[in-house]
Amino acid sequence: MHVAILGMGALGRVYGARLVAHAGTSVTFVVRPTRATTAKAAFHVTRIDGDGAKNELTPTVDVAIPAHADVVLVCVRVEQLDAAFDALLEAASSVPIVMLTPMLPHDMDRLTKTHGSRIRAAMPGVVAYLDPANDCRYWLPRVAPTLIDAAPPVPPAVDELARALGAAGFGGKLELGVHESNPATTLSFIPLAMGVDAAGSVDQLLADRPLLKIALDAVDEGLVLARRVGRTPAWLDLLTRFSGPLALKVGIGIARSRAPEALRYVDEHFGRKLHAQNVVMARAIVALADEKGTPSDALRLLLARLERGA
Repeated sequence: MHVAILGMGALGRVYGARLVAHAGTSVTFVVRPTRATTAKAAFHVTRIDGDGAKNELTPTVDVAIPAHADVVLVCVRVEQLDAAFDALLEAASSVPIVMLTPMLPHDMDRLTKTHGSRIRAAMPGVVAYLDPANDCRYWLPRVAPTLIDAAPPVPPAVDELARALGAAGFGGKLELGVHESNPATTLSFIPLAMGVDAAGSVDQLLADRPLLKIALDAVDEGLVLARRVGRTPAWLDLLTRFSGPLALKVGIGIARSRAPEALRYVDEHFGRKLHAQNVVMARAIVALADEKGTPSDALRLLLARLERGA
């Protein structure tokens, strides 16, 4: 099969490189015209956990979805779900679209209204980032397979993609209700990531006690909202146990001694690169809390801090 991957950041690179190397899948990376030339350079992805696999790929790059693509795998940021994105999808009007981008209910509603049943929610099972040298490094947790919504009818290309993801080591799995668990998962963890963004790093967040309190209160509000939106993830209880200043500091201390690169990932990924996405999502989360009638005082304060840093 041929997979068109929209987005060539860390997530798109990991999925593309492993699908080619381990599943024999043909992949085209679809990028914006301004990136078409530089995106053609060979890159490698390195797994940090497990077997430490390293894959190199000289990518096939296009500015449009190829006519022979069987399925589209979307790995762009939320703020990139714009008119140019819609135009790309409209030009390939019969191809299923699997969304690894984190989406809130309004995102899913808008995309479904625009592109119909071609849109299928998914959840990535990868944690990845580009380090300062632009090398892609990633974790592939076994407890978090890549999930694709199994609402019937499942297009044959989506079923084949799930099998290819399994062969590539992503644990690809079709599962009902991903369109609900995707936003619930996002609402469960994103307020803390936004706190890191507002502070600039994990250490700066821990040192800023007023901001830390806002971020942890926002996590509590996000958890309440997540339960109103849909099925919450299995690891939600673990997150709840760390929703306090002391427990968070202890947890980060353990991570610093056992997995220091994980904290560097958080600082690099959430402390800088996802700021534009965080602002867009914070505004959407506050609006969703208003719609659902859930508490949002801390979320509003966090949004204000993020907007001041825009």
